Amino acid sequence: MNTITIKEVAKIAGVSVSTVSRVINDMPDVNQQTKLKIRQIIDEHGYVPNATAKTLKQMTTNIIGVVVKGISNPFFVPIVERIQLEINKTKYIPLVHYIDESDDEVLAASSLVTEKKALGIIFLGGNPQAKMKTVTRLKVPCVLATLSIKAPEHKNISCVGVNDAEAAGKAIDYLIDQGHKSIAVLGGRRLAYDLIWDRYEGIQRSFASHGLSFKDELYIEAMFSLKDAYNAMSRALANKNITFTALFAMSDLMAIGAMRAIFDHGLKVPDDISVIGFDGIEIAAYYNPPLTTIRQPYEEIARRSAELIVQNILGENLEQSIELTTEIVVGASVKKLF
Repeated sequence: MNTITIKEVAKIAGVSVSTVSRVINDMPDVNQQTKLKIRQIIDEHGYVPNATAKTLKQMTTNIIGVVVKGISNPFFVPIVERIQLEINKTKYIPLVHYIDESDDEVLAASSLVTEKKALGIIFLGGNPQAKMKTVTRLKVPCVLATLSIKAPEHKNISCVGVNDAEAAGKAIDYLIDQGHKSIAVLGGRRLAYDLIWDRYEGIQRSFASHGLSFKDELYIEAMFSLKDAYNAMSRALANKNITFTALFAMSDLMAIGAMRAIFDHGLKVPDDISVIGFDGIEIAAYYNPPLTTIRQPYEEIARRSAELIVQNILGENLEQSIELTTEIVVGASVKKLF
């Protein structure tokens, strides 16, 4: 029977329990001075790791699950690659699981925890915030990446992303500053508590700040895909009851699909209709004309998400909310009207 517990060792050393655990397991991420201090305390007090706990530890894996909702979304590709790169620098192994937009991301995560013994989950895409009660039942740390930032209200839940309302407002501000007042929006279904709704609210606030109001008939609903955006934009252009000089698409992929529809209807970008996108995917800069877009810092989102999930698994920095900034990348797809 131990004369001292791991918690007591941590208290005497003035460090966290996870730090003591890393020293016991000879992990490299603890400085030498702290290691010597902890080992001295262990020797002096005769602490011996519990054999049962050690056996249970050996039965677990070192897998971190990454659930990606949206198989064809090019914005996620560099994020997933960077997350894998960052996790591979640690003792953990990334396991990426792709699901369709219609699939349940929380159910997919539950399978990774139950069947693969994942120690933590990074959610990329989807709307796990709307299913927070079921997310908390996973009983492992979770990081919600690329989602609108809200203060975490549940244990083991962290967020890394941008302020979607502010970023969308930035796009509308830019179009209005270029002289556009009749602006259409191409976006997904407006449901409460998701990034689409947040971006929609940001759009409305931007119009209001300029003494204008957004006309609901200029909201064009589509899936986040090239084909669906193309079809939705084609229908809008065929509707003679609505006219607009500019379009804000809630993703670059949607913007590119819409631009193709504009061209196929005998119109030009930006001469007839200006277009601004959202995300900052690589192909946007190579489209003709190069797309003006709101760029998300995808590399930093990936790096911070990977760092945070590892820290949370080790029992540090739980329930953080990290908000990153966006920037306007000016291409050639927006025309100045004055």
